[in-house]
Amino acid sequence: MIKKILVFIFGLLLSFKYFPLRFIELFGQLFPENSYGCMIRGFLYRPFLKQCGSNFQVGLQVKLEHLNNINIGNDVYIGHGSWISGLRGGVTLEDQVLIGPYVRIISSNHTFKDGSARFAPGVGEAIIVGFGSWIASGVTITSGVKIGKSCLLAASSVITKNIEEDSIVVGIPGRIIGKVSEKYCK
Repeated sequence: MIKKILVFIFGLLLSFKYFPLRFIELFGQLFPENSYGCMIRGFLYRPFLKQCGSNFQVGLQVKLEHLNNINIGNDVYIGHGSWISGLRGGVTLEDQVLIGPYVRIISSNHTFKDGSARFAPGVGEAIIVGFGSWIASGVTITSGVKIGKSCLLAASSVITKNIEEDSIVVGIPGRIIGKVSEKYCK
């Protein structure tokens, strides 16, 4: 019984370390899913990020983890329900990056030890998303990926390798099918 109480108290003490961030997540849900609500949520996250430019906007139910390893440029928008983890490798979103809903950007990965991933050490590599890139709904970006400027990553793609600038990427795994400048620029 005493062991359970001590574990509970220890867990409670550890949770206070994350209390301000969890409070922001809960408090941020009170604001509407419009430009004002998104700006307020971005403003609330700002002090916890490694670096944050102006006009950072965050949709509802966004989960940002390990913010001390996340760099945000100017005019960045993160769509509702997205999850970004800066654990180990870190994440950089350059200026004018647009992230759609339910995107996953994770800069860490598991390894195996004695045939099991459960207790093996994790590894991480930085993820960089270049200027003006559009990450559409449901995209997953894995550890160590660098995305060039002005890229379009199509909905539900899984990006496991570096992407050169001005590319349109689709599929699992993501493959380049064209140039943004040829199809979308006027």
